[in-house]
Amino acid sequence: MFNGMDNMFTVSVSAPGKVILHGEHAVVYGKTALAVSLGLRSSIVVKEVNSIKEPAVYIHMPSVELQETIPLTPTIKALFCPRLLQDISGKFSWKMPDKLDHDQHLRRVEEFLHIIKPNFDVLPSNQKNSLRVFLYMFSGIFGSTDIRVKSLDISIGTELTIGAGTGSSASFAVCLAGALIQLLKLKSHSSNYDAYYDEDFSMTEKEIISEWAYNGERIMHGTPSGIDNVSCTFGSVVSYKKGHKPRYIDARLDLRILLVDTRVQRETRALVMKVATVRQRNTAAIDHIMEACDHLANTAIQVLLKLSSGKCDTDVESDYQHLAELWEMNHWLLGALGVSHPSLETIHAAARARGLACKLTGAGGGGYAMVLIPPSTPRSTVDGLTGQLLELGFRVTETRLGGPGVSLEM
Repeated sequence: MFNGMDNMFTVSVSAPGKVILHGEHAVVYGKTALAVSLGLRSSIVVKEVNSIKEPAVYIHMPSVELQETIPLTPTIKALFCPRLLQDISGKFSWKMPDKLDHDQHLRRVEEFLHIIKPNFDVLPSNQKNSLRVFLYMFSGIFGSTDIRVKSLDISIGTELTIGAGTGSSASFAVCLAGALIQLLKLKSHSSNYDAYYDEDFSMTEKEIISEWAYNGERIMHGTPSGIDNVSCTFGSVVSYKKGHKPRYIDARLDLRILLVDTRVQRETRALVMKVATVRQRNTAAIDHIMEACDHLANTAIQVLLKLSSGKCDTDVESDYQHLAELWEMNHWLLGALGVSHPSLETIHAAARARGLACKLTGAGGGGYAMVLIPPSTPRSTVDGLTGQLLELGFRVTETRLGGPGVSLEM
């Protein structure tokens, strides 16, 4: 949106969350993991506003209870000089976030945040990380340009549960990077505004957004795999193997599921260590399980590509049945690793009693389960299962898997 009278821009962007479809825990041992975009999304609205005071950024993030004002004083200008890594010559551009001297830039962000917020260290970690990521991207993207930045009002919301393994942090980072890059595009081409406002992100721009989001994930998680930011940027399906870049798979999917929250907290690190301990005592058996998980993930890629092909000779019911078998086998294999939980088994049993496939997703030990709903499933079956799970105290959301990635909202 563009207000020509005041020369003000408004940008709205959304990005999905993600769930792990196959490869939980096996990915730690070099096997294939599949992530898929989730129908639940985060969204951001960035508005340029007039300010009678010094220019500032007004941030509203109710999901982490954050309301903050960051002044755009001359002090912050020092941040607008992001540098390339030491072994790379030339001048930094917002189009090369993978070449940014990440550690140096983050240090300057930290220094500034401690200046404007003397109590920064006592803030909750999710608020601190949100501010770090915002200022890192804002100063990095606009810092390589001569474009004048006015006061901004930024509102960020999400349908995702924070810290539940559904990619909430990556979805936030992708939204933020996408919105800032779109604002930069519009301000750079204000004389030809209409040609750029309706133009969604190109594949090249999505690659840049994903790299910025990966840097944001580094701030929030230390050493991320990259699968979350790629999934939330590109949507659809992403495969990943340790030591390799995540690979986007262009499978146009619309898988209907029930996403069931056990409401049981779990610690991913502890569950990963649990599997490692079991493997020390039972190496050959656990390695066979990991190989089986790898086979399921690679088979699932082929089934998903068949489902997304749209060919008239595709037997959709048969493909869904095959997918259901893969989900069931994956769930039992994860159970054999010792990472299931009584709540997950309750959900699994309730789904099976109605002829529906179900698997845990993520680290296990609680968290989420997913129930696959084939197109032929009667509405009464879905409603009956939903009602039963709600009565048992679980949270149930009917949603889709495999939808679009980061998108402009009109």
